[in-house]
Amino acid sequence: MKQNTFGIPHRIIFFTILILGVISKLFISGITDLSNDEIFSIYHAQMGVIDLFKELSTGNNPPLFETILHYWIKLFGIDENVVRIPSIIFSVVSTVFIYFTAKLISENNEKSGLLASLLFTLSLFISTLQIETRAYSLMIMLVIINSYSFLRNIQTKSTNFWQSVWILSTVFGWYTHFFTIWIFIVQVVYVLFKFKSLPIKKIIIGGVLILILFSPYIGILIQRFSATENQGTWVEAAKFDSIYFVLWQFCNNPISTILFFFGFGYFTHLSVKQKNINQQFVALWFWLPFLLMYLISLPHKFSIPMFLERYVSFVAPALFIGLAVVIIQITKNLQTKSGLFKFLPLVLILFMCTGVKMKESKNIFKQYSELNKRNTLPQKTILQPYYGAFSFLYFNNRQDFRDFATSKIYDHMERQLAKNDIYTSRKNSLNYFLNDSSKSIVCMQGELNRTNEIYVVDSFLKSKNYNQLPQEILKGKNYKIEIKTK
Repeated sequence: MKQNTFGIPHRIIFFTILILGVISKLFISGITDLSNDEIFSIYHAQMGVIDLFKELSTGNNPPLFETILHYWIKLFGIDENVVRIPSIIFSVVSTVFIYFTAKLISENNEKSGLLASLLFTLSLFISTLQIETRAYSLMIMLVIINSYSFLRNIQTKSTNFWQSVWILSTVFGWYTHFFTIWIFIVQVVYVLFKFKSLPIKKIIIGGVLILILFSPYIGILIQRFSATENQGTWVEAAKFDSIYFVLWQFCNNPISTILFFFGFGYFTHLSVKQKNINQQFVALWFWLPFLLMYLISLPHKFSIPMFLERYVSFVAPALFIGLAVVIIQITKNLQTKSGLFKFLPLVLILFMCTGVKMKESKNIFKQYSELNKRNTLPQKTILQPYYGAFSFLYFNNRQDFRDFATSKIYDHMERQLAKNDIYTSRKNSLNYFLNDSSKSIVCMQGELNRTNEIYVVDSFLKSKNYNQLPQEILKGKNYKIEIKTK
């Protein structure tokens, strides 16, 4: 890394990008409360690893991230300012491997690597996703490492290091989030098309080892897929314009979205025209999962909605890598006509920065905790959604939060809450509502779109004669806190 741009050594630029990424993510973390899903992960990470595997095997996410978080919180605790640090560390590693991947597919062009890593760092949605105490930052990191090691693996005669990295990153990815299997599908399709020019024996051996290492979880994967197919998901079906709006999340604003889309399309065209197999892999990495997940999510007979920004976030690195490579190539070709074209990457960066607005994100249960400390609210409270019990305990009663259960978790939490006249929207929890002498009650509605739960709570309160006009305490786009009285 001895070259320079505008007189600045590339090494300095690269470390500046990494520092910028860390600072921006720490800032975003400072204005973004822990979400209910994050606190769900923290709660489960307190369990022993065996119990953790048993509990999460019944859900949609494999347990690797929570396992890592388990050992992290053993060392550093569960406070808000420390539980997000692993995800930020994963984001730094992601940025490093984006640099190396872009450099690899552009014939060792450092400018491509720098631009790709900077575009990735400037994506507000990706940065926000990468601070979460959830599996997504780890998922993105493993997909990038997996893609880089796959390309290195098929280009080298060595059967040791990059083969091992590819195998382990694949398996770890599958144990982190099931959607990382898409990158393996991309690689299978790629191998089928490039069969004659690849070290097939080495790839087959690696594939067999991957399946063996993941075999303990294959039955669970099939079971979860079957359940999702039969019961559906909470994700809405994709619409005609969903592709545009998902890309908008990655690219920060409408102008960048359109430019980046056509720019990556041109990158794809050149990769085919120039028969560059490395660049073709990156194009396939983006297009295959992105379009298939979109088509599967459209409303039709076999629809399984999954086309959500965070679920397809693992293709965003490919978008930025391909875009950076083609822009640097265009700049190099046009610079002979005019020196002004050397500023083309800066124009791209400016478009990316335009319209970036960092907004505070508040957790209603934390807001309630702050209100409750003023001792102005009734003691009796009903929580909706029911899984808000995780957040309520985390923000209001950290001791009870640490007193976790490893089975029948909601029953356990609801018994803890009932001791303090707190109830959830589950009927089992409302059965604890014995003392009917209170004249008023706090009704927390954390997700107004969950109409079934709201109906259960409203019906229950009417049966208890809490039917006076409610007093609104706090209201947002999808939440509100009210006091209901008899």
